[in-house]
Amino acid sequence: MATTNKSQSKSRHIIHDLEADFHSLQNKIGKARDSYVAGHQKEIMTAKKQLKVVQNKLAKARASAAKAAAQAKKSSSKTASDQLKKARAASLLLGKSLSEAKQIMVTAEDKLHSAKPFDRKLAARAKVLAQFEKDWDKKIKADAAARAARAKKAAASRKKRG
Repeated sequence: MATTNKSQSKSRHIIHDLEADFHSLQNKIGKARDSYVAGHQKEIMTAKKQLKVVQNKLAKARASAAKAAAQAKKSSSKTASDQLKKARAASLLLGKSLSEAKQIMVTAEDKLHSAKPFDRKLAARAKVLAQFEKDWDKKIKADAAARAARAKKAAASRKKRG
Protein backbone atom coordinates (compact mmCIF):
# COMPACT_ATOMS: atom_id res chain seq x y z
CA MET A 1 0.00 0.00 0.00
CA ALA A 2 2.80 2.41 0.83
CA THR A 3 4.36 2.02 -2.62
CA THR A 4 1.11 2.78 -4.44
CA ASN A 5 0.60 5.93 -2.39
CA LYS A 6 4.13 7.00 -3.22
CA SER A 7 3.63 6.32 -6.92
CA GLN A 8 0.26 8.12 -6.90
CA SER A 9 1.72 11.18 -5.22
CA LYS A 10 4.69 11.07 -7.58
CA SER A 11 2.43 10.80 -10.65
CA ARG A 12 0.29 13.64 -9.36
CA HIS A 13 3.41 15.71 -8.93
CA ILE A 14 4.46 15.00 -12.51
CA ILE A 15 0.97 15.83 -13.78
CA HIS A 16 0.98 19.12 -11.90
CA ASP A 17 4.40 19.90 -13.33
CA LEU A 18 3.21 19.08 -16.82
CA GLU A 19 0.14 21.25 -16.41
CA ALA A 20 2.28 24.13 -15.16
CA ASP A 21 4.59 23.64 -18.15
CA PHE A 22 1.56 23.59 -20.45
CA HIS A 23 0.28 26.91 -19.07
CA SER A 24 3.75 28.37 -19.24
CA LEU A 25 4.06 27.38 -22.90
CA GLN A 26 0.61 28.76 -23.64
CA ASN A 27 1.59 32.11 -22.11
CA LYS A 28 4.88 32.14 -24.02
CA ILE A 29 3.06 31.44 -27.29
CA GLY A 30 0.68 34.32 -26.63
CA LYS A 31 3.49 36.72 -25.81
CA ALA A 32 5.60 35.58 -28.76
CA ARG A 33 2.70 36.10 -31.12
CA ASP A 34 2.15 39.61 -29.80
CA SER A 35 5.74 40.65 -30.41
CA TYR A 36 6.90 38.45 -33.31
CA VAL A 37 5.43 40.21 -36.35
CA ALA A 38 5.58 43.62 -34.69
CA GLY A 39 9.33 43.20 -34.21
CA HIS A 40 9.83 42.40 -37.87
CA GLN A 41 7.68 45.37 -38.90
CA LYS A 42 9.78 47.67 -36.71
CA GLU A 43 12.90 46.25 -38.33
CA ILE A 44 11.50 47.07 -41.77
CA MET A 45 10.57 50.61 -40.72
CA THR A 46 14.08 51.16 -39.39
CA ALA A 47 15.59 49.82 -42.61
CA LYS A 48 13.30 52.09 -44.68
CA LYS A 49 14.37 55.13 -42.69
CA GLN A 50 18.02 54.23 -43.09
CA LEU A 51 17.48 53.67 -46.81
CA LYS A 52 15.90 57.12 -47.20
CA VAL A 53 18.76 58.77 -45.31
CA VAL A 54 21.34 57.10 -47.53
CA GLN A 55 19.35 57.97 -50.68
CA ASN A 56 19.24 61.64 -49.63
CA LYS A 57 22.97 61.65 -48.92
CA LEU A 58 23.63 60.02 -52.30
CA ALA A 59 21.50 62.59 -54.11
CA LYS A 60 23.40 65.41 -52.38
CA ALA A 61 26.74 63.75 -53.20
CA ARG A 62 25.76 63.37 -56.85
CA ALA A 63 24.72 67.01 -57.02
CA SER A 64 28.01 67.96 -55.41
CA ALA A 65 29.92 65.80 -57.91
CA ALA A 66 28.05 67.39 -60.81
CA LYS A 67 28.82 70.85 -59.43
CA ALA A 68 32.48 69.93 -58.97
CA ALA A 69 32.61 68.53 -62.51
CA ALA A 70 31.17 71.73 -63.94
CA GLN A 71 33.63 73.80 -61.93
CA ALA A 72 36.54 71.58 -63.04
CA LYS A 73 35.57 72.06 -66.69
CA LYS A 74 35.50 75.82 -66.28
CA SER A 75 38.72 76.25 -64.36
CA SER A 76 40.63 73.07 -65.14
CA SER A 77 42.72 73.68 -62.03
CA LYS A 78 44.32 71.03 -59.81
CA THR A 79 42.11 71.99 -56.85
CA ALA A 80 38.93 71.60 -58.87
CA SER A 81 40.17 68.26 -60.19
CA ASP A 82 40.87 67.08 -56.64
CA GLN A 83 37.46 68.29 -55.54
CA LEU A 84 35.87 66.32 -58.38
CA LYS A 85 37.76 63.15 -57.36
CA LYS A 86 36.62 63.55 -53.73
CA ALA A 87 33.01 64.09 -54.79
CA ARG A 88 33.06 61.03 -57.04
CA ALA A 89 34.65 58.91 -54.30
CA ALA A 90 32.01 60.06 -51.82
CA SER A 91 29.31 59.28 -54.36
CA LEU A 92 30.77 55.82 -54.94
CA LEU A 93 30.91 55.08 -51.20
CA LEU A 94 27.35 56.25 -50.73
CA GLY A 95 26.30 54.07 -53.68
CA LYS A 96 27.79 51.04 -51.92
CA SER A 97 26.14 52.10 -48.68
CA LEU A 98 22.83 52.41 -50.52
CA SER A 99 23.15 48.91 -51.94
CA GLU A 100 23.90 47.56 -48.45
CA ALA A 101 20.85 49.39 -47.06
CA LYS A 102 18.71 47.94 -49.84
CA GLN A 103 20.01 44.47 -49.00
CA ILE A 104 19.14 44.99 -45.33
CA MET A 105 15.67 46.11 -46.41
CA VAL A 106 15.19 43.01 -48.60
CA THR A 107 16.34 40.76 -45.77
CA ALA A 108 13.94 42.43 -43.33
CA GLU A 109 11.05 42.05 -45.78
CA ASP A 110 11.91 38.38 -46.28
CA LYS A 111 11.90 37.85 -42.53
CA LEU A 112 8.51 39.54 -42.28
CA HIS A 113 7.07 37.41 -45.07
CA SER A 114 8.36 34.25 -43.42
CA ALA A 115 7.05 35.46 -40.04
CA LYS A 116 3.46 35.84 -41.24
CA PRO A 117 2.78 32.09 -41.69
CA PHE A 118 4.38 31.46 -38.31
CA ASP A 119 2.16 34.17 -36.83
CA ARG A 120 -0.90 32.43 -38.28
CA LYS A 121 0.35 29.17 -36.78
CA LEU A 122 0.79 30.83 -33.38
CA ALA A 123 -2.69 32.35 -33.63
CA ALA A 124 -4.21 28.98 -34.49
CA ARG A 125 -2.34 27.33 -31.64
CA ALA A 126 -3.46 29.97 -29.16
CA LYS A 127 -7.06 29.60 -30.36
CA VAL A 128 -6.96 25.82 -30.01
CA LEU A 129 -5.44 26.05 -26.54
CA ALA A 130 -8.04 28.58 -25.43
CA GLN A 131 -10.83 26.35 -26.76
CA PHE A 132 -9.30 23.35 -24.99
CA GLU A 133 -9.25 25.28 -21.72
CA LYS A 134 -12.93 26.24 -22.14
CA ASP A 135 -13.91 22.66 -22.98
CA TRP A 136 -11.89 21.35 -20.06
CA ASP A 137 -13.56 23.75 -17.65
CA LYS A 138 -16.99 22.70 -18.95
CA LYS A 139 -16.05 19.02 -18.51
CA ILE A 140 -14.81 19.60 -14.96
CA LYS A 141 -18.02 21.48 -14.07
CA ALA A 142 -20.18 18.76 -15.66
CA ASP A 143 -18.26 16.08 -13.73
CA ALA A 144 -18.69 18.00 -10.48
CA ALA A 145 -22.42 18.45 -11.16
CA ALA A 146 -22.79 14.74 -11.97
CA ARG A 147 -20.95 13.79 -8.76
CA ALA A 148 -23.17 16.10 -6.75
CA ALA A 149 -26.29 14.64 -8.39
CA ARG A 150 -25.10 11.08 -7.65
CA ALA A 151 -24.33 12.01 -4.06
CA LYS A 152 -27.74 13.62 -3.69
CA LYS A 153 -29.44 10.56 -5.21
CA ALA A 154 -27.46 8.22 -2.92
CA ALA A 155 -28.38 10.32 0.12
CA ALA A 156 -32.03 10.26 -0.89
CA SER A 157 -32.00 6.47 -1.36
CA ARG A 158 -30.33 6.02 2.05
CA LYS A 159 -32.97 8.21 3.58
CA LYS A 160 -35.75 6.11 2.04
CA ARG A 161 -34.18 2.89 3.34
CA GLY A 162 -33.42 4.02 6.76
